[in-house]
Amino acid sequence: MTAPLRTPPGRFCLGIDTGGTFTDAVVYDHDTDRVMAAAKTPTRHEDLYGCVIEAMTSVLAGGRGASADAVRAADIGLVAVSTTLATNALVEGAGRPAALVAIGFEAETLARVGLRTGTGATPGVQDSTSPADGGLDRLTGSLVSAPVVIVGGGHGAHGDERDPLDLDELARELDRIDTSVEAYAVAAQFSVRNAAHELQAREAIRERTGKPVTCSHELSPRLGGPRRAVTTLLNAQLISITARFTGAIRAAMESLQLDARLMVVRGDGSLVSADFVTQRPIETVLSGPAASVIGARHLARSSMAGQETLDAGSLVVDIGGTTTDIAAIRSGAAVAADGSDGADTATVGGHATMVTALPTVTVGLGGDSEIRIPADGSRGELAVGPRRVVPLCVAAQRHPDVVLPMLQRQLEAERPLAEFGQVLLRAATGASAEEANSRTGQNSLDSEIMRLVDGADGALPLENLKRSARWRGALERLERSGRVRRAALTPTDACVVLGLIDAGAGARAAREPDSLGHGEQEQSAPWDAAAAQTGAELFSRQRDRYGVDVGTGAVDLCRRVMHVALRSATEALLSVALGADGIAPAETRRQLAQTALDRRRRELERTGADLPGDAADERRADPLWGLLESSESASVPVTADASPTRPDRVPLARVDAGVGVPIVAIGAPAATYAPLVAALLGAVPIVPDHAEVANAVGAAVARVRITKQITVTAPRRGSYRAHWGDDPPIWHSLDDAREWATAQASAAAQAEAAAAGASDAAVTVDWETRTAPSNGRELFVEATLRVTATGQPLQQ
Repeated sequence: MTAPLRTPPGRFCLGIDTGGTFTDAVVYDHDTDRVMAAAKTPTRHEDLYGCVIEAMTSVLAGGRGASADAVRAADIGLVAVSTTLATNALVEGAGRPAALVAIGFEAETLARVGLRTGTGATPGVQDSTSPADGGLDRLTGSLVSAPVVIVGGGHGAHGDERDPLDLDELARELDRIDTSVEAYAVAAQFSVRNAAHELQAREAIRERTGKPVTCSHELSPRLGGPRRAVTTLLNAQLISITARFTGAIRAAMESLQLDARLMVVRGDGSLVSADFVTQRPIETVLSGPAASVIGARHLARSSMAGQETLDAGSLVVDIGGTTTDIAAIRSGAAVAADGSDGADTATVGGHATMVTALPTVTVGLGGDSEIRIPADGSRGELAVGPRRVVPLCVAAQRHPDVVLPMLQRQLEAERPLAEFGQVLLRAATGASAEEANSRTGQNSLDSEIMRLVDGADGALPLENLKRSARWRGALERLERSGRVRRAALTPTDACVVLGLIDAGAGARAAREPDSLGHGEQEQSAPWDAAAAQTGAELFSRQRDRYGVDVGTGAVDLCRRVMHVALRSATEALLSVALGADGIAPAETRRQLAQTALDRRRRELERTGADLPGDAADERRADPLWGLLESSESASVPVTADASPTRPDRVPLARVDAGVGVPIVAIGAPAATYAPLVAALLGAVPIVPDHAEVANAVGAAVARVRITKQITVTAPRRGSYRAHWGDDPPIWHSLDDAREWATAQASAAAQAEAAAAGASDAAVTVDWETRTAPSNGRELFVEATLRVTATGQPLQQ
């Protein structure tokens, strides 16, 4: 692992992570490798910037970290941010209007990756969406509606011009679509082999429109023009969003008198300056998971005496309110799903991009995951996630006059409806009404639902909506756009009911400095235990498709919810471990693997029962370990293992499945869940100090890293072309080509690292040659040069 950064004495780093549920902040001293202070504040999606300001203020006042002393603003030399802004914008289809200029592509080729020519401002194109639903052209932030224009040009695989760039056609297209977009993306055929046409088109667009332009060859050196075009268009849609975000962070820093450099974590775990990421915001996709991996490993290594075990391999799991992120680490490097080492490419919101990101697996399972009855499930079956909702216990605390009275009234009904126990909450996005309407394709039903929510003071029981496909469709649009959020039963509610979360502890944790930093303000508990209990009792009366009640009371239901959640987390970790070993993750669902997990759970039950004296009492007193005990109606996978029904029958076969490396768990509930999940997998759990703010620590300890890649091909025998820039030269010696390419890539990597915020970046060079057998000898195919510049961030 890279050595920690060293900052001048008295110069600290302020690390911030804006997650789906909490915004975390830490003050980190690189000189002593110590968390000076830490703070958590609930993320308000309608006021993300305000959350960051609040978190900054709290942590500078001392927070709840290792130090009770306030940190002076003058002590902060660097602010590093891990953000989900780009990821959320892509998932929600909320990017800003941008157009793609595709040079030398066929329309059919682009259509296969979701890019349709003639959309957006282009007239005369029909789509499958009815006018009543607003039309696809109203979804101005999505790929499907982005204007895509094709002009002549492009190069071949060896960098030779195939057709001249048609600048006249480009000018006509710009005049037609410019009023409908804020930025442009340019992608040309084989631009990574010759970037001349992209660079010419960029200059023409800038001169004619004055708007931001992104070129595809600057974002990825890989072949695959259509995917590179998608990546470039998504980047263009994020430019103005990211600029406003970094501008707001700077404004917050100025208001707090923080004279520090602002940097952002990229998806590959490296840091770049705010100015750099404003031009390439797509690279911050999966910034949060990357920060969690870095922070988890850094904190775990700091807290372990024997680091050799951790160096050999580990699983990192970030248990959040919205999702659970898992990464496999082997020999210090993240391992992709196919078992390969190093960074992978990110897929977000269904879009396969060419953005480099640390390989992580994200599971829609967290404290805020919705508990539901699967429409095609077996008798009495429950499922958790993947949709994120507001826990009933939280919603009731925010709307005490609506949520608990509603639950109590619904509990008295003779027949429970599917909509019982759910509330719509208004969540203002901060966008104008016109912008919100265009994002949602809003029609009269959308407006009617919003009027009903407003009329209910921002909290509307779901039962008050009509039960029809059109109303459900309108509700889904509003939820996707973030204008409303649904409150429903979650694992957080189940934890409150089972006593896994102590309300008194929650109230104490809620004591935070106020927004001006004037000391602690006593707050009420962040959840309502009565709402969780009543909501669970109400849900237990729901019936599955067989007409069977899904529970026998609140406690039984909540125990089953936790069975499902813990089992899902266990299977997810096992799947990642199998994939890292080159074994299909689907093997987790096979009968032998399921049987092995069932046997380990029962073995843990027996072990707990056989513990001597005080140990047995302590184990039985722990409500979480009590979940290992069989529940009368617990929903567990059915296997061929005979031991549950025949306890006197000794198994003849030994069946085992688990994890052979430590599990490093971070996130607010890590200390609660990790020991049990690790026990079910036969692994050692590691919950490091400050695990609840590990993502913010990851942002604070990340480094600047820039990689430049040049491919060398042989267009003819004895000739070697180094594909770099808009005039790739041809050499008659491979050594000469390599020397020239190394000099170009090294200079570019160092310059970009400096622009990204690094000081004195160190350069490493990797050269890989591919050959193929031909007539008894090896024939040169191509070579790839990778130059990486790595350095610590400059202090302000």
